[in-house]
Amino acid sequence: MRKLTSNIRLRHAVIATLVAFVVGLVTLLRPLDIGVWTTQSKFFDHSASGDIVFVEMDGSKFPSNSEQNDQLAEVLGRLADSNAETIVVDLPIKLSRSDRTNDDLRSVLQANRNRVLLTRTVRSDFHDSETYSETDPFFTRGMPQVSRDYQTDFLGFVWDIGARQSWDGAELESLSFAIAGEDTSRSFVLPDYTIDPATIPRISALDLKRIPATDLRGKTVVIGEAGPNSVLVKVPDAGIVPSSVIHIIGAETLKRGTGYTAPWIVFALFAIALIAGAAKFKKDRARRLFYCSWVAALLVVFVLSAKFGIRITFSEPALLGAWYAMLRAIARYKRRHVYIDNRTKLPNFAALQRDVENGDHGPSHAIVVAKIARLDAMFANLPQGERAGYLRQIASRLALGDSGTAIYYDGGKYFAFALKKTPDLDLQAHLEGLRAVASQSIATGDRALDVSLTFGADEGTGKPIASRLSSAIAAADQAREAYRPVFVISELEENGDTWDYSLQARLETALSEDRISIKLQPQVDLRTGMIEGAEALARWVDEERGEISPARFILQCERAGRLDELTKRVVLKSLRAASMLGEHGHQPKISINVSAIQFVDNRIADLFEENLRKFEVDPASLAIEVTETARIEDFRSARDVFEEIRRTGIRFSMDDFGVESANLEALFELPFDEIKIDQMFVRQLASSSRARAIVSNVVRMAEESEMHSVAEGIEDAESYRLLREMGCRTGQGFYISRPLHLVEFREILVLQNDSLRPKIQQG
Repeated sequence: MRKLTSNIRLRHAVIATLVAFVVGLVTLLRPLDIGVWTTQSKFFDHSASGDIVFVEMDGSKFPSNSEQNDQLAEVLGRLADSNAETIVVDLPIKLSRSDRTNDDLRSVLQANRNRVLLTRTVRSDFHDSETYSETDPFFTRGMPQVSRDYQTDFLGFVWDIGARQSWDGAELESLSFAIAGEDTSRSFVLPDYTIDPATIPRISALDLKRIPATDLRGKTVVIGEAGPNSVLVKVPDAGIVPSSVIHIIGAETLKRGTGYTAPWIVFALFAIALIAGAAKFKKDRARRLFYCSWVAALLVVFVLSAKFGIRITFSEPALLGAWYAMLRAIARYKRRHVYIDNRTKLPNFAALQRDVENGDHGPSHAIVVAKIARLDAMFANLPQGERAGYLRQIASRLALGDSGTAIYYDGGKYFAFALKKTPDLDLQAHLEGLRAVASQSIATGDRALDVSLTFGADEGTGKPIASRLSSAIAAADQAREAYRPVFVISELEENGDTWDYSLQARLETALSEDRISIKLQPQVDLRTGMIEGAEALARWVDEERGEISPARFILQCERAGRLDELTKRVVLKSLRAASMLGEHGHQPKISINVSAIQFVDNRIADLFEENLRKFEVDPASLAIEVTETARIEDFRSARDVFEEIRRTGIRFSMDDFGVESANLEALFELPFDEIKIDQMFVRQLASSSRARAIVSNVVRMAEESEMHSVAEGIEDAESYRLLREMGCRTGQGFYISRPLHLVEFREILVLQNDSLRPKIQQG
């Protein structure tokens, strides 16, 4: 299995085999097979044995049934006198107006019933069944009968004839098998169209009297319709012939010993050969020689099967080869285009994932990501031609002069490479030294440009490359130029930020099984004490470890590249909760947490706009709490996303204001409607005059900026009182309520509404 996943050619061969097998089962490519079989019929010409003679009766030359029946009686008599071994009447016999004629014909039939066979249609579901008229029972009574049935395809060709036909309780031997004169156990025959219909002896019924009796002695004679009234069938390379000729060709095929099929054997052999060749041949020359031999072998089988009359379905091996060739062509195209960044001509991150999957970088390699800070601002004043040179110089420095180190570029601000770990390698120190070298200014054109890099690395093993790359990117984002420019995932301390792979695996399972839920922490109007909204908080209770801190598993989601999925689930559950509350007459404000790093493009805006249409929720009752706003690097792009969402009516709140992740720059640059004062200050209101001064000034700033102020982390009555006196509008915390399930939150709202409802006067 490991060989299958690591060898992309072997994987393509298996995929092509499965596709061809499925398509073959549903016979989607039968028209291709028909075209091949028709072509094969032109390659060789075989003559008929001459033992089966076709006597043509043109019904259009007889004005009435009486005359036709007289002619048929005369033909049967002559054939009997000629000692023909078997005589088949493959045309409908109708009663005429002349009783004498009818009796004479019946007498001839009865007199020769040991050698005369009549035909009839058995399968009413076959093509052309309704075209045939049946012989009147007056003539068939006591006579042996065989089936004239055959099935045509959509082009009018007949490709197989069964030995016996059964339908609705009737079972008869097929005409082809009845006249072949061969003792065979075959259940069907595939007409061999290399037998030339022109070599079948054909005699007009009117000319039969001129044929010497000795020419028909011991022969099998088929009397069939000809002329404009006959049923016609197509024969490859021969045009249209009377339907009786099809059965004669089927009988000649049986006599020749051909007409067999090998539907899946050839496909299986070619599939096994292709898979084995893809696995064995590593060098280009040997591989190309094998491919040519594979195609040549298919052509040889094509010719030999035509020569020996073996019917093979070529659509499956042809599709197998074509699909494999298409997959290989796509792979080559990706190598040349999809896996290369057009600007720098460096391999991109898709190429990194491909190389790891192909085994070029094993588990002993750490995945390292270098992030260029302020790249957009630098490129704003840099000519297009100099940008690629700037990036390529950074890539060459990251390679440290080692031509064997592949540097990958994502087209934006990230480079990546795989670094082989050795027992004496200190990854942290190595990357710090590499950063010092790579961060030297770069001369491009007539100017020197600064280089500012942060590094993130993932040392983990046993995880998919996509997860490792995502965690390395998250680590590079987490790193800070000033105090921690290199961030290695595996070195985190056991302080709640530990990179726990067991926790990561369980989190992946929780996300896939939708076991992330929400709780609602009530928010109250500090002036009235009434509940006016709630913050939706993500919750995950692990079966083994119990409740996992959101701060911990949200960081895990970000590192694993699953933050978008977590946010989507929380948004959906929050909107569903708001909709259910609205159905019960409640319209509280619901605040939903979204990380600032998700405002780099319109995906988060699309998420809200799409799901607002699914739920009957007033957007004005929703607020997005933006966390970690200090991580926003492009305020212009983020502002555009903010404005797009605000047009729906949703408001924005800056979470954790006052600490590192939420600062005045972000508050100034982005259109926030609300400030959430961080709990670090709120919890110390009663004991710290400095905390009271900070909170008081933040509340006043919010009021003067026409923003709403919210205090989080209220845990005692004194803090509640002080905040209300300062003029803070809204508060939340354990003093007010712990986070609640939706049912509990709705019960509190019901009790609150009941306490405000006027009492009904009695009596």
